[in-house]
Amino acid sequence: MRANDSFHIAVLPGDGIGPEVMAPALAVLEKVAASRPELKFRFTEAPAGAGHYRDTGSSMPEATIKLCKEADAILLGACGLPHIRYPDNTEIMPQVELRFMFELYAGVRSRMSRAQSSAQPSVASTSS
Repeated sequence: MRANDSFHIAVLPGDGIGPEVMAPALAVLEKVAASRPELKFRFTEAPAGAGHYRDTGSSMPEATIKLCKEADAILLGACGLPHIRYPDNTEIMPQVELRFMFELYAGVRSRMSRAQSSAQPSVASTSS
């Protein structure tokens, strides 16, 4: 465990469905922490996304970037709204901007493999 005994997580709920899914994601992390006394999280929320761009002209403020640099991890919700675009008509994507800022190769999403039963068709299968 780190010296300050907690993991600092920058929380960027984003736009659209982002804030809606962020609430249960945080609830899961809080339950995990409650079940593990040695594990502590500290969450700091910050703005990012198309709504912020609409209101300010920037997809995220410098304070959000600073927070992300200082945090141990970034929990990013869905970002972007179809009707709000940059002047060149590209989508507002702070997630990609963060990847470039931090020289990250890809946005990694967690995944769990589950054994498939014969009652469940494979996602890759096609019917003829």
